[in-house]
Amino acid sequence: MKVKPFLSEFFRLSQPSSLPHNSRHLSRLPSDPGRQLHHTLRNFLASKMGVEEENGTLEKIVPLTDQIFDELDIKKKKYLRGEGANLKALNDKKLKGQLTNREELYGKSADVAAKTEKWLMPSVGGFLEVEGIEKTWRIKQEDIAKEVDILSSRKQFDIILPDLGPYTLDFTSSGRHMAVGGRKGHLAIVDMKNMNLTKELQVRETVRDVVFLHNELFFAAAQKKYTYIYNRDGTELHCLKDHGSVLRLQFLKNHFLLASINKFGQLHYQDVTMGEMVGNYRTGLGRTDVMQVNPFNAVVALGHSGGTVSMWKPTSSAPLLKILCHRGPVSALAFHPNGQIMATAGKEKKIKIWDLRKLDKELQDIQGHAKTLDFSQKGLLARGTGSHVQVLRDLSGTQDYSRYMNHSIVKGYQIGKVLFRPYEDVLGVGHSMGWSSILVPGSGEPNFDSWVANPFETSKQRREKEVRSLLDKLPPETIMLDPTNIGSVRPPKEKNLTKQEKEAEMEAAIEAAKDTEFKYKTKGKNKPSKRVKKKLEVISKAKRPFLDEQMKEEEQIARKKQRPSEETVLPVSLQRFARKNAST
Repeated sequence: MKVKPFLSEFFRLSQPSSLPHNSRHLSRLPSDPGRQLHHTLRNFLASKMGVEEENGTLEKIVPLTDQIFDELDIKKKKYLRGEGANLKALNDKKLKGQLTNREELYGKSADVAAKTEKWLMPSVGGFLEVEGIEKTWRIKQEDIAKEVDILSSRKQFDIILPDLGPYTLDFTSSGRHMAVGGRKGHLAIVDMKNMNLTKELQVRETVRDVVFLHNELFFAAAQKKYTYIYNRDGTELHCLKDHGSVLRLQFLKNHFLLASINKFGQLHYQDVTMGEMVGNYRTGLGRTDVMQVNPFNAVVALGHSGGTVSMWKPTSSAPLLKILCHRGPVSALAFHPNGQIMATAGKEKKIKIWDLRKLDKELQDIQGHAKTLDFSQKGLLARGTGSHVQVLRDLSGTQDYSRYMNHSIVKGYQIGKVLFRPYEDVLGVGHSMGWSSILVPGSGEPNFDSWVANPFETSKQRREKEVRSLLDKLPPETIMLDPTNIGSVRPPKEKNLTKQEKEAEMEAAIEAAKDTEFKYKTKGKNKPSKRVKKKLEVISKAKRPFLDEQMKEEEQIARKKQRPSEETVLPVSLQRFARKNAST
């Protein structure tokens, strides 16, 4: 139990300046200094622990260790693999012992994970909090900069390059490096930790999009005619001519696939390890520059001018899913980090929140236009339009988003892209006059896993991670809407039984029904006539499924025979266009 904070607070309260000035209250205190100290400490502990006092005695004080254990139990339930198996019904002692050991192993691993989260992940994300009638969206960036530390205040800046914009940007998975691309050919890589410019170059042609590959050593740029891959030193490594004039780029880091959509509506998948083209498909839905990858299942989503959103995988020439989201063209698209929530924006000035597990109706319909959307690691939704950025937050946890923060850049600047920086409370904004970085408290994940993304990794750790990720590379066939189906067993197909087999099954069911034993009943309820009647009812119940199936088959055959011929259906003027039989 932590005693130091309580004692320090107690000694502060025991000073003469902090004691109440009411003479009545002072007269009630004991005259003995030791008893007075004990009385004040007891009242303070009662107020801190939420304990009621009756007749001058403390009823109950909840130990701090019990609170910690309760918190660990709640965290442990999160890591357990559902409810434990019921092993009491098992008769096989060997199998029962094996399953018992496995359940114990699951419990120990969940216990270790809960303790790790409790003690080794102490950082907690903090959101803006207000009092009374104040609103969080009225707090400006200048007010936030005055309250944060020096390192956080350095993450708030504006880079003005009016001759080379508008700019687009991308972060690595760790948030350490940022790649920026200006429409007029300016490319640069920035180390966001040290705020150093790693490399910049001028390609002297239009740049539409930039994206990092598996790490900060390589990045791809969608330029005027082709897509190029550069290394960190600015050296051109590859020219991908098969992609054509690309509008948007996305990288699937677990599959090492570079996905692109060009101005003709063609979707390409390029394997960056072997260099081969995995997929090349025509969407058939026109030109689009709205493209996003679902982080949960690596499915590529495209927003089209007809208001539809289509989802694709590299091994299928047809879309996995098509959703009519808006009545006008889709202007922006974003996925929640858990992969189950999707946000879309349409030109009819509506933003819709969708649950990908049930697409019959949107979860929320928000009024407003958005040219770009992005979700943070903690679920905040940022939208940018014109020279205004708005951040939405789900306060209740029921996907009900409301205003959280507002930020306006210089009037006349046109925002092109907003992107949250991973593991930081920072939002990057690319606009027509450069790029900006603003502070959004509570947007980033406060604790990082060094096996997934390490902002402080060394060159040796980066090499080891690159080799490990190449060995763990997933094939394109694993991309699907529900990746949990991988490794599951497909249920066997029902066999088409012959007529004799069906009759044999019906006879076996009738024989089993005849052997049914009935309970002996008294008072005239066990007469032979009633027993025969009950047996006939049991036999009819056993025969009913087979007879129903037989009737369905006969009805299908009758419908096929009753299908009218084309000569009787078609009018006389169209009979010459009817399809003739092969015999004639």
